Amino acid sequence: MTDVIDAFHVAAYDAAKDGRSWGGATYMGVKTWKWPCDLALYAETIWEVKPKLIIETGTAFGGSALYFAHLLDAIGWGKVVSVDLNEVQGSYPKHPRIAYVGGKSSTAADTLAEVRGYVNHHCEPKVGKGRCMVILDSDHSRAHVLHELAVYAKFVSPASYLVVEDTNVNGHPVYPEHGPGPQEALDAWLPKYPDFVLDRAKATKYLFSMHTWLRRVRT
Repeated sequence: MTDVIDAFHVAAYDAAKDGRSWGGATYMGVKTWKWPCDLALYAETIWEVKPKLIIETGTAFGGSALYFAHLLDAIGWGKVVSVDLNEVQGSYPKHPRIAYVGGKSSTAADTLAEVRGYVNHHCEPKVGKGRCMVILDSDHSRAHVLHELAVYAKFVSPASYLVVEDTNVNGHPVYPEHGPGPQEALDAWLPKYPDFVLDRAKATKYLFSMHTWLRRVRT
């Protein structure tokens, strides 16, 4: 069964280069390069956690930021902060729940200071504010993901989620020529942070996920 799932995973991933599968996915007309089953997992997870803040690194076209904002609309609260190395684009979808932070690396001091401001406003646990969820989907090199884990994991609230996207690359089981990436960063980081645990049930609910889903179990 594992071999069958992996073979389908590779086929679904590789179809993107032809504009099919996740490579052709859109949300309300905006490119949203996500595997549809992962979008379903996000909807379920956001409803479960009901975060007051979702931090996303890697804006791309803004489709996922809009998707998350609409999920928060359904809950009735919350903010999405979408961070990208590129300057904020006029083509990004506009929504009152979305704030874009652009023009610098996700790990730059200025970027982190701006993101921290949103965390303090929406999620400071000492004053009883809501939960924060973090999604890492920017530069997929091992070094960059390690740096993001070091600075963004601390924003994740207990009982909320840290999602490390595209841990499937570098032969896990797709894109073997990628080189060390998100999975290798997690392999180095996760053993040192026992308050984050793998949620294997989410990763296998729809047979496979392109991402790793980590739940924070304590402060």
